[in-house]
Amino acid sequence: MKNSKQKKKFNTTAFAQTAMLSALTIVLSFLEGMLPELPVPGAKLGLANLAVMTATDLNGLGGGLCTTLIKAFFAVITRGPVAGFMSLCGSLLSMLVMWFFMNYDRKKLGYVGIGVLGAVSHNLGQLIAAFAIIGGSVFFYLPFLIIVAVFTGTFTGIVNSLLLPAVKKVKV
Repeated sequence: MKNSKQKKKFNTTAFAQTAMLSALTIVLSFLEGMLPELPVPGAKLGLANLAVMTATDLNGLGGGLCTTLIKAFFAVITRGPVAGFMSLCGSLLSMLVMWFFMNYDRKKLGYVGIGVLGAVSHNLGQLIAAFAIIGGSVFFYLPFLIIVAVFTGTFTGIVNSLLLPAVKKVKV
């Protein structure tokens, strides 16, 4: 009986954390849309990816996937289907890459390395989506996006390395 209660409590906690992080993803996406553009057109800080990375770290693939889907749905309803598709492709690839490295190489990479890999893969996923939509040569843009991703991914990784240990200590 004790095992059943513990399992139920964990599922309830994971559900609540994922729901809160999904809401945070929407808020951060909204706030990021109000910020001025970075020097590379189309590049963003990736603030919403903070919540996706946190959900993935705390609640695994399911939590990350749920947060990613809600983030993409928000993009659809606020910026249209093309933006939603771009968001889904970038966020999904990013979340999968971050989940993989969180589970298999976390100690070597740390949150900063995982954040950079997540940012690079997010940009790659969006370029793949752009290629699927318009075709042509969109990958010439990748080197510029990688440079930006190093900085934005480092930012995401640093913030998560400061916040996640404290969040993990909270007893619910």
